[in-house]
Amino acid sequence: MKKGKLFQFFATVLALAFVGCSHDTLTGDDSEGDQNGSKDAVYMNVTVQLPVAGGMGSRSKTDTGENDDYGTSTSGTEVGKDYENAVKSVLLVLAQNGGTDDNKIIAYAVSSGADLSEKSSVITSVHKLSKTKLANYYGTDNTLTAEEAQIKVYVFCNPTEALEGVIEEATDGTWINEIAEIVETANSSGSSVTKGVDIWGGINHQNGFLMSTARSKDINKVLPSNLSDWDNHTDAIKAFDLTGNNTGYSGGSVDNSTNGSIRVERSVARFDFKDGSPSTTGANTYNVVDGTVGEGESAETKTFIQIQLTKMALVNMSRKFYYLRRVSNDGLDKNAGNTNGFALCGTEIATNYVVDTDAADKQAANLNSFIYGDHFNFCLGSGNGESWTINANTRNQWYTTEITKVTSTDNEEDNDDTWNSEGNHVTTKDGYRIWRYVTENTIPVPNSGGVAQRHGISTGVVFKGKMIATSDAPQAMKEAINNATGNSSTDAILYAYGNNLFVRWKEVRDYAIENKSTNLAFYNIVFGAANTVDVKKGTGDDYTGAIYSNDTQSPDYLWDKWFNNSKNDTDLKNFKKAATDAQFTLYQSAPDEDDKVENKGCYYCYYYYWNRHNDNGKPSEMGPMEFAVVRNNVYKLAVTNISKLGHPRISENDPDPVDPEDPDESGDVYLKLSVEVLPWVVRVNNIEF
Repeated sequence: MKKGKLFQFFATVLALAFVGCSHDTLTGDDSEGDQNGSKDAVYMNVTVQLPVAGGMGSRSKTDTGENDDYGTSTSGTEVGKDYENAVKSVLLVLAQNGGTDDNKIIAYAVSSGADLSEKSSVITSVHKLSKTKLANYYGTDNTLTAEEAQIKVYVFCNPTEALEGVIEEATDGTWINEIAEIVETANSSGSSVTKGVDIWGGINHQNGFLMSTARSKDINKVLPSNLSDWDNHTDAIKAFDLTGNNTGYSGGSVDNSTNGSIRVERSVARFDFKDGSPSTTGANTYNVVDGTVGEGESAETKTFIQIQLTKMALVNMSRKFYYLRRVSNDGLDKNAGNTNGFALCGTEIATNYVVDTDAADKQAANLNSFIYGDHFNFCLGSGNGESWTINANTRNQWYTTEITKVTSTDNEEDNDDTWNSEGNHVTTKDGYRIWRYVTENTIPVPNSGGVAQRHGISTGVVFKGKMIATSDAPQAMKEAINNATGNSSTDAILYAYGNNLFVRWKEVRDYAIENKSTNLAFYNIVFGAANTVDVKKGTGDDYTGAIYSNDTQSPDYLWDKWFNNSKNDTDLKNFKKAATDAQFTLYQSAPDEDDKVENKGCYYCYYYYWNRHNDNGKPSEMGPMEFAVVRNNVYKLAVTNISKLGHPRISENDPDPVDPEDPDESGDVYLKLSVEVLPWVVRVNNIEF
């Protein structure tokens, strides 16, 4: 190494390593001693392995192909951006191992001041600690037994102020159960964090992503047995190595090299998205409703309605997560009655669960008292029980992004601010674009109360779609969709039933009358089984001469009562309830927010996707951790097909409205997504001089 580079390296080390002389400090204040080496100061270093294959362990969908779950191969992984891998500071915590004082803090220190990562997967951080503080642990005889010398070491990269405060105030070992909270609210420009920790590094991620110890076998380390041995480590150049072999002691060496570097993982996950629509349609556009054009041998199947996805929204993002990941066999936390496979910083495998902070509340037996707003940002719906609903107000609380802003490739080199929904989003592997970062949300094993992986407590993505009438669509359909004003009380109501889409109620009743002999069931649904009159179609634009059902509970009778007579809201509501009870889905227009023309309307529908973490490949059976979000993973989403019209904008128009108690695994599939779950790795650059 050149002399100039050597000086620069040591100068950087000394600038980054600091701790108060007579007490631990997280601020770097040291008014009692020489920052470059005082009698009370000792130094230790720790080598940190940045995220190389995520915390996924042997999950089949994210297997890296390496024997070690932290192998260096990037096959089947997602290489992170430089700003996602940057390390600005390292918090080192030394804690006791075992006994009544298990995990009670011995000493701690923060190194900071520059980007330590230098675009490498391994960094070495030097920390200055108070020898007096260590002496308190060594006791009056200044020695440690072999058992006492066995300690625990935890590493946090880019620690938040909240985490530093936790460490500074900790008086016992319960600090390892500390919970991070982030309260984020949606607004017109995307969202803003109103309370909690800065886990993704602030504006443009300039402060680095919060990372924590990722593997339980990296925690156990050894200290020298004699306090006097620390006289060998009174400057940064001779720092005690927590991840290597230390020699030169009268009592023998202290070897911490068995497990090598301490692995860390990011505390958040990432959602990526790309346009997966067919090349034969427009961007984010899908052929959905087909019909027959022509008759006899010349009849052809043509697309009548396309759906163009315009927006995507994040729902049910957890407000809280543990600073240190934990796993168990049932997804419940360790307590007096449960040690079922519990492991702090344990590896997630195919049969266990990552434990969430609210795991007990998410058990099926406890969901009746679950208050969604206490647990999630961007709640799917509002209210509890029968009052729970999705409406315009609840949609305003979702984190919503225009899809074109995610998929646009203009000026991507100039904008790495993926947190801000405005502007452009960075391209990643296979042409996906980074959408946003998401906190961990997991659900424990179902108990005797029933299925626990359900919509109300699962993180999801809602896609908003706009109906487009093609040139092959029937004239009435084209006119209704293309001429909509956005006034739902005057624009045509569209009725979907099975594979058919009808424009206005008269088309529904005409079809039922024409096909009575071949589809009596549909006829009875429209006119009611109690109908006793010979219903007839009307003629002309004003539909004169029509005879309606006399079954007062039938949709046809209630439509006539509302549309042809009262025109009041109560009768409209009664008709819509009868129609949805009969399994009709009703679509009413809304102002077209994508078109600036005054009095322009559009018909929208919504598609719900529940994030799948570990797909068991069984559509009717949920497996462990199937629907979840787990830290340090990238979820790559692309809508590849839409099979039918989605849920209507107005919940009361939906015969099958989204319900918080609905299980995530459902045969009622509206759209198909291509989903990849990849470990989120660091970019590795080998530098030679």
